[in-house]
Amino acid sequence: MQIVVRRTGGIAGTTRSWRLDTESCADPDGWSALVDDLPREPPVRRRQQVRDDFEWTITVARTTVTVPGSQLDGQWATLVERVRTEGEPA
Repeated sequence: MQIVVRRTGGIAGTTRSWRLDTESCADPDGWSALVDDLPREPPVRRRQQVRDDFEWTITVARTTVTVPGSQLDGQWATLVERVRTEGEPA
């Protein structure tokens, strides 16, 4: 399964991306468990906006969600951090 994490915005307005293929990782079962534990509904975007906030676009297989950085938490934050740590820059 392909996972792509893309971060845009911030003060400089730059974009960075990371990509990971769970089938070629040392722990594909751990990745499957992490993905299976993700909430079925994407995080709810609250009206409050944070100036110069990042925006995260997370694609897991064929599902894509977008989350403001100030609202990235829980399992979604865990997934993003793991992909950034273990994945390759895209």
